[in-house]
Order: sequence, then C-alpha cells, then structure tokens
Amino acid sequence: MSRPTLKTPPAEQPVTLAEVKAHCVVDFSDDDTLLTGLIGAAVAHLDGFRGILGRAIITQTWSLSQARLRRDFTLPVPDVSAVSITYVDADGVELTVPDEYVSVYPVACGSRVVLSPDFSAPALQSLNEAPVTVDFTCGYGAAADVPQSIKLAIFMLVATWYEQRTDGEEKSLPSWFDAVISPARWVSV
Repeated sequence: MSRPTLKTPPAEQPVTLAEVKAHCVVDFSDDDTLLTGLIGAAVAHLDGFRGILGRAIITQTWSLSQARLRRDFTLPVPDVSAVSITYVDADGVELTVPDEYVSVYPVACGSRVVLSPDFSAPALQSLNEAPVTVDFTCGYGAAADVPQSIKLAIFMLVATWYEQRTDGEEKSLPSWFDAVISPARWVSV
C-alpha cells in the first residue's frame, strides 16, 4: 500500500479570519493576509497524515495505490465516510468496484474496508505495479462540525505565531496546548 496523497483538499478552513481576529483582538485589516497565512500554517500543522493530529479535520479525499485488490484492509485514518475502489483490469480498462460491495467499519487502528464475497475479483493488469486505487473521504465534516478544542488549538497557534513575529524572543505555546489537542489526536493502536 502506498502512502496516502491528498486528492481533494478541504473546501474551507476550520476557523474564519473574523474568528481569528476576534481571538487575537485585531480590529484592523492591515494584517489580514498575514493572519490568513497563519491560519493555513496552523491547520497544516494539525491536519491530515502529516499533521500532529494524525487525522483529517475538514472533509477531504485522499488516495492510495495497492498492488492487488484486497478483500479486507485497514485505512490508517479514522472518520472515513466514503470509499471508492478502482482497478485496471488485464485488458487495461479502468473499472470501479460497485459501492454495494464495499463496506467501511471504524476500528481501533483506523477504518476497516471489506469487499463483499459476492464481488468477483478480476484479473489485474500484470505490468502495472499498483493497478488498484483506493480513494477515501474522511474528516469531521464542515467547519461547524469541528470540535471546539481543535478550533481553540488553531487560535492558540495563530495567536502565538502572530505575536512572535514582532520581537526577537521566541515564545512557546501554553503548557496546556497538548491537553487541548489530546482528545482529538488520533494514534493507531
């Protein structure tokens, strides 16, 4: 199985510029571009497979490739709401496993994907090292569905980085930052 790659990014950020400005007590527009960039950086620090939360925040679609069509495998992420499996058959034609044959279950180490025994496994393209592609949608949903603790973590990161830019002394996040994100941090068991 390949490392997941982002196919469809989130349609929105978990927090708005107006919310961040209220949190940072900024009532002017001169720093809007900077604050917008800091929101993006904070979300990137927390979000997805590379983020410290190890999970998607806003709904997004990821893709990974496999060498064979597995009947039972685990995606390394929670909160999977949809899975689409495509494959290249022996004739070089790309086909999709019908949705009714694909089931997804939450498990301690991610999301388990099971293909129905009623699905006949096709012969795959032999010279293709990864003829199977699994696209999966994951995340809490829209910005309104994101837990408040994650939004607070974003506010804290943005505020800290916003304040750090003006003086030479490096400031660290509050000692309770980890306590804020730990309920949302996903760790495979």
